[in-house]
Amino acid sequence: MLVVPSLVFLLVFYFYPLAHLIPQSVFDHGLTIKQFRRFLDDSLALETLLGTLEISVGVTLVTLGMGYPVAYLIARVRARTASLLMAVIILSFWISVLVRTYSWMVLLQRFGIVNQALLALGVLQQPMKLMYNQFAVAVGMVHILLPFMILPIYASLKAMDQNLVHAAMTLGAPPTRAFLKVTLPLSLNGVAAGVLLVFVQGLGFYVTPMLLGGPQTLMISGLIDRQMFSYLDWAYGSTISLVLLLCTVAFMLVFDRFFGLETLNRSTV
Repeated sequence: MLVVPSLVFLLVFYFYPLAHLIPQSVFDHGLTIKQFRRFLDDSLALETLLGTLEISVGVTLVTLGMGYPVAYLIARVRARTASLLMAVIILSFWISVLVRTYSWMVLLQRFGIVNQALLALGVLQQPMKLMYNQFAVAVGMVHILLPFMILPIYASLKAMDQNLVHAAMTLGAPPTRAFLKVTLPLSLNGVAAGVLLVFVQGLGFYVTPMLLGGPQTLMISGLIDRQMFSYLDWAYGSTISLVLLLCTVAFMLVFDRFFGLETLNRSTV
């Protein structure tokens, strides 16, 4: 009974609206696939989907490269220091995504703090274009999604038996080899969970790409918004949404095949 309110909320505000996408995509005075043919013939839609996948993959790799050392550090330092570092990471969840995105706009705009600092140091002769491109979108997304990579990895590292690492080093393994042969394999569940969380969220990011990327860097969520609310073409917008959903489901099936979705349960803090 305690689960019922959450299930009702999801059914009413998530699954019910989602279920309306399918009829609008495949029905038009009868069953049809013309909207999907239109999508396959739409070069802008295909380029936008590929661009979204490219940015999501890049952001996932960057957050993994940045997040693993941070998680490893938190798992190894003293409890008081770890609590302080975790507080800093969790603090980011208390700040609105919109506020954090606007902060990057202040930093990256043509006469923002970054350009002004580089000009003052003599590194640049004129401001660089740091806004309204994939770089700005990737920076904003990495900032927002980085905690979702750190926390699962930290959980898996913290749950690992440190005696295994000590045993490897006692048997003659140097620290690097002990890390590669013991620590890294045992933390792969957390890595996999972090990759899943970051990549799937990256596919549907809307606010940050719209503000930092602008119309020059359109992601699939922005294209859906344009079709539905600018052109009022709900059938085509629903089709693009369904394609995005199918891409997400396909990635999750591949993830389940190699890692298992239960990895998420074992890698939560």
